[in-house]
Amino acid sequence: MNEVQSLLLDLLSRSAATIFGLFLFILTTISLLRTIVVPRALGSVVSQSVAWSITRVHTFIASRRSTYVKQDVILAWNGPLIIVGQLLTWLVLYFFSYGLWMYGIGGFNLADALRESGSSLFTLGFADTNQVGPTILSFMAAATGPIVIALLISFLPTIYGAYIDREVTMSRLGISGGQPTWGPELLARLTLNQRLGDIATHMAAWTQWNGHLRLTHTTYPVLIQIRSPSPWRHWVIATLAVMDAASMHLSLNKSHAHAECTETIIDGTLTLETIYSSFFVRTRKLNRIPFVGRFFGAPTPLTHLLTNSPGYQPGAVAFEKAATADSARGFSAEAIHRMVQGSKDGIQLTKEEFVSAAEMLKECGYPTDVDFDTAWEQFRVSRSRYEFIAYELAYALDVVPAPWSGKRNTTFDTVWPTSANEIYQQEIKNTNTEDKPSTS
Repeated sequence: MNEVQSLLLDLLSRSAATIFGLFLFILTTISLLRTIVVPRALGSVVSQSVAWSITRVHTFIASRRSTYVKQDVILAWNGPLIIVGQLLTWLVLYFFSYGLWMYGIGGFNLADALRESGSSLFTLGFADTNQVGPTILSFMAAATGPIVIALLISFLPTIYGAYIDREVTMSRLGISGGQPTWGPELLARLTLNQRLGDIATHMAAWTQWNGHLRLTHTTYPVLIQIRSPSPWRHWVIATLAVMDAASMHLSLNKSHAHAECTETIIDGTLTLETIYSSFFVRTRKLNRIPFVGRFFGAPTPLTHLLTNSPGYQPGAVAFEKAATADSARGFSAEAIHRMVQGSKDGIQLTKEEFVSAAEMLKECGYPTDVDFDTAWEQFRVSRSRYEFIAYELAYALDVVPAPWSGKRNTTFDTVWPTSANEIYQQEIKNTNTEDKPSTS
Protein backbone atom coordinates (compact mmCIF):
# COMPACT_ATOMS: atom_id res chain seq x y z
CA MET A 1 0.00 0.00 0.00
CA ASN A 2 2.84 2.38 0.84
CA GLU A 3 4.44 1.68 -2.53
CA VAL A 4 1.18 2.46 -4.32
CA GLN A 5 0.85 5.73 -2.39
CA SER A 6 4.44 6.64 -3.17
CA LEU A 7 3.88 5.93 -6.86
CA LEU A 8 0.70 8.03 -6.86
CA LEU A 9 2.43 10.91 -5.09
CA ASP A 10 5.36 10.70 -7.46
CA LEU A 11 3.00 10.67 -10.45
CA LEU A 12 1.03 13.63 -9.10
CA SER A 13 4.14 15.65 -8.30
CA ARG A 14 5.64 15.02 -11.74
CA SER A 15 2.37 15.82 -13.48
CA ALA A 16 2.01 19.03 -11.48
CA ALA A 17 5.64 19.93 -12.23
CA THR A 18 5.08 19.39 -15.96
CA ILE A 19 1.96 21.57 -15.99
CA PHE A 20 3.56 24.31 -13.89
CA GLY A 21 6.72 24.19 -16.01
CA LEU A 22 4.59 24.65 -19.15
CA PHE A 23 2.82 27.58 -17.47
CA LEU A 24 6.15 29.21 -16.57
CA PHE A 25 7.47 28.70 -20.10
CA ILE A 26 4.39 30.32 -21.69
CA LEU A 27 4.34 33.18 -19.17
CA THR A 28 8.03 33.93 -19.68
CA THR A 29 7.87 33.70 -23.47
CA ILE A 30 4.87 36.04 -23.64
CA SER A 31 6.65 38.51 -21.35
CA LEU A 32 9.79 38.40 -23.49
CA LEU A 33 7.89 38.89 -26.74
CA ARG A 34 5.66 41.69 -25.42
CA THR A 35 8.58 43.58 -23.88
CA ILE A 36 11.28 43.25 -26.54
CA VAL A 37 9.90 41.91 -29.81
CA VAL A 38 6.43 43.37 -30.47
CA PRO A 39 6.72 47.13 -31.23
CA ARG A 40 3.71 48.18 -29.19
CA ALA A 41 2.99 49.48 -25.71
CA LEU A 42 2.31 45.99 -24.34
CA GLY A 43 2.92 45.28 -20.69
CA SER A 44 3.44 41.94 -19.00
CA VAL A 45 3.13 40.80 -15.40
CA VAL A 46 6.74 39.64 -15.27
CA SER A 47 8.46 42.69 -16.76
CA GLN A 48 6.23 45.17 -14.96
CA SER A 49 6.74 43.43 -11.62
CA VAL A 50 10.51 43.50 -12.06
CA ALA A 51 10.44 47.19 -13.04
CA TRP A 52 8.17 48.08 -10.12
CA SER A 53 10.30 46.19 -7.58
CA ILE A 54 13.60 47.68 -8.74
CA THR A 55 12.09 51.17 -8.89
CA ARG A 56 10.74 50.86 -5.34
CA VAL A 57 14.18 49.84 -4.04
CA HIS A 58 15.89 52.76 -5.77
CA THR A 59 13.22 55.22 -4.64
CA PHE A 60 13.56 54.05 -1.04
CA ILE A 61 17.34 54.42 -1.07
CA ALA A 62 17.23 57.76 -2.92
CA SER A 63 14.73 59.23 -0.46
CA ARG A 64 17.40 58.90 2.26
CA ARG A 65 19.91 61.10 0.38
CA SER A 66 20.55 64.59 1.74
CA THR A 67 20.82 66.44 -1.59
CA TYR A 68 19.14 66.18 -4.95
CA VAL A 69 22.42 65.41 -6.73
CA LYS A 70 23.05 62.43 -4.44
CA GLN A 71 19.47 61.30 -5.01
CA ASP A 72 19.91 61.53 -8.77
CA VAL A 73 23.07 59.38 -8.58
CA ILE A 74 20.99 56.58 -7.05
CA LEU A 75 18.05 56.96 -9.44
CA ALA A 76 20.38 56.98 -12.46
CA TRP A 77 20.92 53.24 -11.88
CA ASN A 78 17.21 52.46 -11.96
CA GLY A 79 16.59 52.24 -15.72
CA PRO A 80 19.71 50.18 -16.61
CA LEU A 81 19.12 47.78 -13.70
CA ILE A 82 15.52 47.26 -14.83
CA ILE A 83 16.89 45.99 -18.18
CA VAL A 84 19.40 43.70 -16.44
CA GLY A 85 16.79 42.57 -13.92
CA GLN A 86 14.32 41.62 -16.63
CA LEU A 87 16.98 39.59 -18.47
CA LEU A 88 17.96 37.72 -15.32
CA THR A 89 14.32 37.11 -14.43
CA TRP A 90 13.54 35.63 -17.85
CA LEU A 91 16.58 33.34 -17.65
CA VAL A 92 15.70 32.19 -14.12
CA LEU A 93 12.11 31.48 -15.11
CA TYR A 94 13.24 29.51 -18.16
CA PHE A 95 15.70 27.63 -15.91
CA PHE A 96 12.90 26.53 -13.58
CA SER A 97 10.42 25.83 -16.39
CA TYR A 98 12.83 23.46 -18.16
CA GLY A 99 13.89 21.95 -14.83
CA LEU A 100 10.27 21.21 -13.90
CA TRP A 101 9.66 19.71 -17.35
CA MET A 102 12.67 17.44 -17.03
CA TYR A 103 11.60 16.41 -13.57
CA GLY A 104 8.07 15.75 -14.81
CA ILE A 105 8.82 13.63 -17.88
CA GLY A 106 12.48 12.64 -17.59
CA GLY A 107 12.51 10.45 -14.51
CA PHE A 108 15.17 12.64 -12.78
CA ASN A 109 14.94 13.74 -9.20
CA LEU A 110 14.38 17.49 -8.85
CA ALA A 111 18.01 18.37 -8.15
CA ASP A 112 19.29 16.48 -11.19
CA ALA A 113 16.53 17.95 -13.36
CA LEU A 114 17.53 21.50 -12.39
CA ARG A 115 21.18 20.62 -12.97
CA GLU A 116 20.37 19.34 -16.47
CA SER A 117 18.28 22.45 -17.14
CA GLY A 118 21.06 24.83 -16.12
CA SER A 119 23.69 22.88 -18.08
CA SER A 120 21.61 23.11 -21.25
CA LEU A 121 20.16 26.61 -20.87
CA PHE A 122 23.54 28.24 -20.32
CA THR A 123 25.24 25.87 -22.84
CA LEU A 124 27.73 24.61 -20.25
CA GLY A 125 27.40 20.96 -21.23
CA PHE A 126 28.47 19.39 -17.94
CA ALA A 127 25.26 17.31 -17.65
CA ASP A 128 24.15 14.64 -20.13
CA THR A 129 21.24 12.30 -20.77
CA ASN A 130 20.41 9.64 -23.34
CA GLN A 131 16.64 9.67 -22.87
CA VAL A 132 14.58 10.97 -25.77
CA GLY A 133 12.29 13.38 -23.84
CA PRO A 134 14.99 15.07 -21.76
CA THR A 135 17.28 15.23 -24.80
CA ILE A 136 14.67 17.18 -26.76
CA LEU A 137 14.18 19.50 -23.78
CA SER A 138 17.95 19.94 -23.50
CA PHE A 139 18.14 21.03 -27.14
CA MET A 140 15.26 23.47 -26.57
CA ALA A 141 16.92 24.89 -23.47
CA ALA A 142 20.27 25.18 -25.26
CA ALA A 143 18.57 27.26 -27.97
CA THR A 144 16.52 29.36 -25.52
CA GLY A 145 19.42 30.80 -23.53
CA PRO A 146 21.36 32.30 -26.47
CA ILE A 147 18.13 33.50 -28.10
CA VAL A 148 17.11 35.44 -24.98
CA ILE A 149 20.56 37.01 -24.64
CA ALA A 150 20.73 37.79 -28.38
CA LEU A 151 17.31 39.48 -28.26
CA LEU A 152 18.43 41.66 -25.38
CA ILE A 153 21.70 42.53 -27.14
CA SER A 154 19.74 43.62 -30.21
CA PHE A 155 17.26 45.45 -27.94
CA LEU A 156 19.91 47.62 -26.27
CA PRO A 157 20.94 49.59 -29.39
CA THR A 158 17.27 50.44 -29.99
CA ILE A 159 16.84 51.66 -26.43
CA TYR A 160 20.03 53.68 -26.31
CA GLY A 161 19.54 55.01 -29.84
CA ALA A 162 16.19 56.48 -28.76
CA TYR A 163 17.83 57.71 -25.56
CA ILE A 164 20.61 59.53 -27.45
CA ASP A 165 18.09 61.14 -29.82
CA ARG A 166 16.16 62.40 -26.80
CA GLU A 167 19.21 63.73 -25.01
CA VAL A 168 20.80 65.48 -27.99
CA THR A 169 17.81 67.79 -28.35
CA MET A 170 17.61 68.31 -24.59
CA SER A 171 21.27 69.27 -24.41
CA ARG A 172 20.60 71.99 -26.98
CA LEU A 173 17.66 73.16 -24.90
CA GLY A 174 19.99 73.40 -21.92
CA ILE A 175 21.85 76.16 -23.79
CA SER A 176 18.80 78.12 -24.90
CA GLY A 177 16.53 77.42 -21.91
CA GLY A 178 18.89 76.93 -18.97
CA GLN A 179 19.71 73.98 -16.76
CA PRO A 180 17.25 73.10 -15.40
CA THR A 181 15.12 74.41 -18.23
CA TRP A 182 12.56 77.08 -17.40
CA GLY A 183 10.01 78.42 -19.88
CA PRO A 184 10.49 82.16 -19.19
CA GLU A 185 14.27 81.74 -19.32
CA LEU A 186 13.95 80.14 -22.77
CA LEU A 187 12.05 83.19 -24.05
CA ALA A 188 14.49 85.55 -22.35
CA ARG A 189 17.56 83.96 -23.94
CA LEU A 190 15.94 83.87 -27.38
CA THR A 191 15.14 87.55 -26.98
CA LEU A 192 18.62 88.55 -25.79
CA ASN A 193 20.22 86.54 -28.60
CA GLN A 194 18.00 88.23 -31.21
CA ARG A 195 16.46 84.86 -32.12
CA LEU A 196 12.86 85.45 -31.09
CA GLY A 197 11.93 85.61 -34.77
CA ASP A 198 13.01 81.97 -35.05
CA ILE A 199 10.56 80.80 -32.42
CA ALA A 200 8.35 79.15 -35.07
CA THR A 201 11.24 76.91 -36.15
CA HIS A 202 12.16 76.29 -32.54
CA MET A 203 8.64 75.19 -31.60
CA ALA A 204 8.26 73.05 -34.74
CA ALA A 205 11.40 71.14 -33.73
CA TRP A 206 9.94 70.54 -30.27
CA THR A 207 6.66 69.32 -31.71
CA GLN A 208 8.63 66.71 -33.63
CA TRP A 209 10.62 65.85 -30.49
CA ASN A 210 7.39 65.31 -28.55
CA GLY A 211 6.10 62.93 -31.19
CA HIS A 212 9.34 60.94 -31.00
CA LEU A 213 9.16 60.92 -27.20
CA ARG A 214 5.56 59.71 -27.20
CA LEU A 215 6.32 56.81 -29.54
CA THR A 216 9.57 55.60 -27.97
CA HIS A 217 8.56 55.95 -24.32
CA THR A 218 5.29 54.09 -24.74
CA THR A 219 6.81 51.37 -26.91
CA TYR A 220 9.82 50.94 -24.59
CA PRO A 221 8.65 51.98 -21.09
CA VAL A 222 12.09 51.50 -19.54
CA LEU A 223 13.11 54.77 -21.26
CA ILE A 224 10.84 56.60 -18.81
CA GLN A 225 13.17 55.55 -16.00
CA ILE A 226 16.48 56.20 -17.79
CA ARG A 227 17.66 59.60 -16.62
CA SER A 228 19.76 62.22 -18.38
CA PRO A 229 23.58 62.33 -18.03
CA SER A 230 23.24 65.67 -16.25
CA PRO A 231 21.27 65.76 -12.98
CA TRP A 232 19.86 69.15 -14.07
CA ARG A 233 18.09 67.79 -17.16
CA HIS A 234 15.00 65.63 -17.45
CA TRP A 235 12.54 64.96 -20.25
CA VAL A 236 9.52 65.89 -18.09
CA ILE A 237 11.05 69.28 -17.22
CA ALA A 238 12.05 69.88 -20.84
CA THR A 239 8.50 69.19 -22.06
CA LEU A 240 6.95 71.34 -19.34
CA ALA A 241 9.36 74.25 -19.92
CA VAL A 242 8.80 74.35 -23.68
CA MET A 243 5.02 74.29 -23.21
CA ASP A 244 5.29 77.07 -20.63
CA ALA A 245 7.37 79.13 -23.05
CA ALA A 246 4.78 78.55 -25.78
CA SER A 247 1.91 79.44 -23.43
CA MET A 248 3.63 82.63 -22.27
CA HIS A 249 4.39 83.63 -25.84
CA LEU A 250 0.77 83.13 -26.85
CA SER A 251 -0.50 85.11 -23.89
CA LEU A 252 1.96 88.04 -24.04
CA ASN A 253 2.58 88.56 -27.75
CA LYS A 254 0.22 89.00 -30.72
CA SER A 255 2.67 89.24 -33.58
CA HIS A 256 4.93 86.14 -33.53
CA ALA A 257 4.28 82.46 -34.39
CA HIS A 258 0.98 81.45 -32.85
CA ALA A 259 0.22 78.29 -34.82
CA GLU A 260 3.55 76.62 -34.01
CA CYS A 261 3.24 77.45 -30.31
CA THR A 262 -0.31 76.12 -30.20
CA GLU A 263 0.77 72.89 -31.87
CA THR A 264 3.66 72.47 -29.42
CA ILE A 265 1.28 72.80 -26.46
CA ILE A 266 -1.17 70.32 -27.98
CA ASP A 267 1.49 67.78 -28.89
CA GLY A 268 3.31 68.09 -25.56
CA THR A 269 0.07 67.71 -23.64
CA LEU A 270 -0.89 64.58 -25.58
CA THR A 271 2.58 63.13 -24.97
CA LEU A 272 2.36 63.61 -21.19
CA GLU A 273 -1.26 62.36 -21.14
CA THR A 274 -0.35 59.19 -23.04
CA ILE A 275 2.62 58.35 -20.80
CA TYR A 276 0.70 59.20 -17.64
CA SER A 277 -2.40 57.17 -18.52
CA SER A 278 -0.38 54.19 -19.78
CA PHE A 279 2.07 53.75 -16.91
CA PHE A 280 1.18 55.89 -13.91
CA VAL A 281 -2.50 55.21 -13.33
CA ARG A 282 -2.60 52.08 -11.19
CA THR A 283 -5.95 50.29 -11.10
CA ARG A 284 -7.02 46.78 -10.35
CA LYS A 285 -7.15 44.43 -13.30
CA LEU A 286 -10.92 44.11 -13.20
CA ASN A 287 -11.34 47.90 -12.98
CA ARG A 288 -9.37 48.75 -16.12
CA ILE A 289 -12.47 49.82 -17.97
CA PRO A 290 -11.72 51.50 -21.30
CA PHE A 291 -12.95 55.04 -21.73
CA VAL A 292 -16.06 55.30 -23.89
CA GLY A 293 -16.99 58.65 -25.42
CA ARG A 294 -14.98 61.75 -26.26
CA PHE A 295 -12.41 63.37 -24.03
CA PHE A 296 -11.79 67.00 -24.97
CA GLY A 297 -9.13 67.83 -22.41
CA ALA A 298 -9.91 71.02 -20.51
CA PRO A 299 -13.50 71.41 -19.22
CA THR A 300 -15.91 73.41 -21.42
CA PRO A 301 -15.74 76.70 -19.42
CA LEU A 302 -11.96 76.73 -19.81
CA THR A 303 -12.02 76.02 -23.54
CA HIS A 304 -14.58 78.81 -23.94
CA LEU A 305 -12.16 81.23 -22.26
CA LEU A 306 -9.35 79.90 -24.44
CA THR A 307 -11.33 80.52 -27.63
CA ASN A 308 -11.73 84.19 -26.68
CA SER A 309 -8.08 84.70 -25.71
CA PRO A 310 -5.73 86.78 -27.91
CA GLY A 311 -3.33 83.99 -28.82
CA TYR A 312 -5.88 81.34 -29.79
CA GLN A 313 -8.37 80.94 -32.60
CA PRO A 314 -11.55 78.81 -32.57
CA GLY A 315 -10.02 76.58 -35.23
CA ALA A 316 -6.98 75.86 -33.04
CA VAL A 317 -9.22 74.89 -30.13
CA ALA A 318 -11.24 72.59 -32.40
CA PHE A 319 -7.99 71.07 -33.66
CA GLU A 320 -6.88 70.42 -30.07
CA LYS A 321 -10.20 68.85 -29.12
CA ALA A 322 -10.15 66.50 -32.12
CA ALA A 323 -6.55 65.42 -31.46
CA THR A 324 -7.29 64.84 -27.76
CA ALA A 325 -10.42 62.82 -28.52
CA ASP A 326 -8.46 60.57 -30.91
CA SER A 327 -5.65 59.98 -28.42
CA ALA A 328 -8.04 59.22 -25.56
CA ARG A 329 -9.39 56.09 -27.28
CA GLY A 330 -6.65 54.04 -25.64
CA PHE A 331 -6.99 55.59 -22.17
CA SER A 332 -8.76 53.96 -19.25
CA ALA A 333 -11.81 55.54 -17.64
CA GLU A 334 -9.80 55.98 -14.42
CA ALA A 335 -7.07 57.92 -16.25
CA ILE A 336 -9.63 60.22 -17.90
CA HIS A 337 -11.35 60.80 -14.55
CA ARG A 338 -8.08 61.82 -12.89
CA MET A 339 -7.06 64.15 -15.69
CA VAL A 340 -10.48 65.83 -15.76
CA GLN A 341 -10.40 66.34 -11.99
CA GLY A 342 -6.85 67.68 -12.19
CA SER A 343 -7.88 70.25 -14.81
CA LYS A 344 -10.96 71.30 -12.85
CA ASP A 345 -8.88 72.06 -9.75
CA GLY A 346 -7.06 74.82 -11.64
CA ILE A 347 -3.33 75.46 -11.59
CA GLN A 348 -0.94 75.74 -8.66
CA LEU A 349 1.22 78.42 -10.24
CA THR A 350 0.26 81.84 -8.89
CA LYS A 351 -0.42 85.07 -10.73
CA GLU A 352 2.43 86.71 -8.83
CA GLU A 353 4.89 84.16 -10.20
CA PHE A 354 3.61 84.71 -13.72
CA VAL A 355 3.76 88.50 -13.48
CA SER A 356 7.28 88.37 -12.06
CA ALA A 357 8.42 86.27 -15.02
CA ALA A 358 6.59 88.54 -17.48
CA GLU A 359 8.29 91.61 -16.00
CA MET A 360 11.65 89.88 -16.37
CA LEU A 361 10.90 89.24 -20.05
CA LYS A 362 9.86 92.84 -20.59
CA GLU A 363 13.05 94.03 -18.93
CA CYS A 364 15.25 92.06 -21.33
CA GLY A 365 13.42 93.44 -24.38
CA TYR A 366 10.70 90.83 -25.02
CA PRO A 367 7.78 92.47 -26.91
CA THR A 368 4.81 92.30 -24.53
CA ASP A 369 1.73 93.34 -26.52
CA VAL A 370 -0.88 92.32 -23.95
CA ASP A 371 -1.46 93.68 -20.44
CA PHE A 372 -0.44 91.25 -17.71
CA ASP A 373 -3.95 90.74 -16.31
CA THR A 374 -5.30 89.60 -19.69
CA ALA A 375 -2.18 87.57 -20.39
CA TRP A 376 -2.48 85.81 -17.04
CA GLU A 377 -6.04 84.70 -17.82
CA GLN A 378 -4.96 83.10 -21.09
CA PHE A 379 -1.84 81.56 -19.59
CA ARG A 380 -3.86 80.13 -16.69
CA VAL A 381 -6.31 78.45 -19.03
CA SER A 382 -3.58 77.14 -21.33
CA ARG A 383 -1.50 75.74 -18.45
CA SER A 384 -4.50 74.04 -16.87
CA ARG A 385 -4.38 71.54 -19.75
CA TYR A 386 -0.98 70.13 -18.83
CA GLU A 387 0.11 71.31 -15.37
CA PHE A 388 -1.57 68.50 -13.41
CA ILE A 389 -0.11 65.72 -15.58
CA ALA A 390 3.36 67.27 -15.66
CA TYR A 391 3.38 67.71 -11.88
CA GLU A 392 2.22 64.11 -11.38
CA LEU A 393 5.02 62.77 -13.58
CA ALA A 394 7.61 65.03 -11.95
CA TYR A 395 6.53 63.78 -8.52
CA ALA A 396 6.47 60.10 -9.51
CA LEU A 397 9.90 60.23 -11.17
CA ASP A 398 11.59 62.53 -8.61
CA VAL A 399 12.93 64.83 -11.31
CA VAL A 400 15.12 67.88 -10.75
CA PRO A 401 13.28 70.49 -8.60
CA ALA A 402 13.09 73.06 -11.37
CA PRO A 403 10.99 76.25 -11.18
CA TRP A 404 7.29 75.91 -11.90
CA SER A 405 7.36 72.10 -11.68
CA GLY A 406 5.47 71.18 -8.49
CA LYS A 407 6.36 69.09 -5.45
CA ARG A 408 8.62 66.05 -5.06
CA ASN A 409 8.73 62.99 -2.80
CA THR A 410 11.68 64.58 -1.01
CA THR A 411 11.66 68.34 -0.53
CA PHE A 412 14.71 70.15 -1.89
CA ASP A 413 15.27 73.83 -2.63
CA THR A 414 14.23 74.91 -6.12
CA VAL A 415 17.16 74.89 -8.54
CA TRP A 416 17.05 77.96 -10.78
CA PRO A 417 18.90 78.29 -14.09
CA THR A 418 21.45 81.05 -14.44
CA SER A 419 19.53 84.20 -15.38
CA ALA A 420 20.80 85.63 -18.67
CA ASN A 421 18.77 88.77 -17.97
CA GLU A 422 20.55 89.41 -14.67
CA ILE A 423 23.92 89.12 -16.42
CA TYR A 424 22.67 91.40 -19.20
CA GLN A 425 21.40 94.04 -16.78
CA GLN A 426 24.65 93.91 -14.82
CA GLU A 427 26.68 94.40 -18.00
CA ILE A 428 24.55 97.44 -18.94
CA LYS A 429 25.06 98.84 -15.47
CA ASN A 430 28.82 98.31 -15.69
CA THR A 431 28.96 99.87 -19.16
CA ASN A 432 27.03 102.92 -18.00
CA THR A 433 29.37 103.27 -15.02
CA GLU A 434 32.45 103.08 -17.24
CA ASP A 435 31.04 105.62 -19.73
CA LYS A 436 30.11 108.09 -17.02
CA PRO A 437 32.66 110.93 -16.91
CA SER A 438 34.59 111.07 -13.69
CA THR A 439 34.48 114.24 -11.62
CA SER A 440 37.73 115.39 -10.07
